[in-house]
Amino acid sequence: MGYDYGIIKEYIMARGNILRKQKVYKLIKRYIPSKGRILDVSCGNGEVLDWLRQDGYSVRGTNYTKHLDACKSVDIDGGVDIYRGLPYKDGTYDCVILLDVIAHLSDHNAAIREISRVIKPGGYIIVVAPNIMRINSRLHFLLTGFFKAKRAFIGFDVPDEESFKFHNYLPHLPVFLYQLRTHNLNCFLIDAVGYKMKSYLMWFLLIPFIIPMTFYKTHVMEKFIQRSGVSKLLFKVLVSSKSLCGENWLVIARKSNENLIDT
Repeated sequence: MGYDYGIIKEYIMARGNILRKQKVYKLIKRYIPSKGRILDVSCGNGEVLDWLRQDGYSVRGTNYTKHLDACKSVDIDGGVDIYRGLPYKDGTYDCVILLDVIAHLSDHNAAIREISRVIKPGGYIIVVAPNIMRINSRLHFLLTGFFKAKRAFIGFDVPDEESFKFHNYLPHLPVFLYQLRTHNLNCFLIDAVGYKMKSYLMWFLLIPFIIPMTFYKTHVMEKFIQRSGVSKLLFKVLVSSKSLCGENWLVIARKSNENLIDT
């Protein structure tokens, strides 16, 4: 009997989606006190918010497009374009979630600025995105000129108003950490979700070369990285098994009045 690989692929993708949602849910439970105010930007069906609502959190979601399967028990504001501004006052939320969203946004800096605005001082941002830093993505780029993303590359016949449906803007983690910093969002946890055995195998074979080259890059070649005091942080991030093997990276940052990245 043959296998329907389309069904298998859909199952794997659905399973990965659940794992990412569960990871975000657990982190919010860990860092945000119950009854805290949570915003999920482009929340999809609002499943994570519904879980949190049942635990006593005050939750709200946004969507740019309509989702027919959205949870009826969660308040979701439709037609929200983050570039035109989120319809909330400054310092409203204890935590803002960006789950599988940032890769669809062309201007990461503008999006982070707007999200930082609605986060309370001491509040958090949780971002989950496809990890183009993982080893198999780097090798895929070497051989094809394309980073390995979760979705097919955009066709040139796709209208601009529909381009957000594709992973056109996969964030480069070191640059993304800088963008968080410039808006007073201090990274203190970098994690990953989803691992494959082949990634660990490639990590085992290539890590003896990656470590010295990355150390030389972060501690010797890049003078501005050294001057700003983040050589150690970036080296640690870039050679970790999480960034080299995880299918998706996860970043948690906390809003403060200082432009520093916690190491």
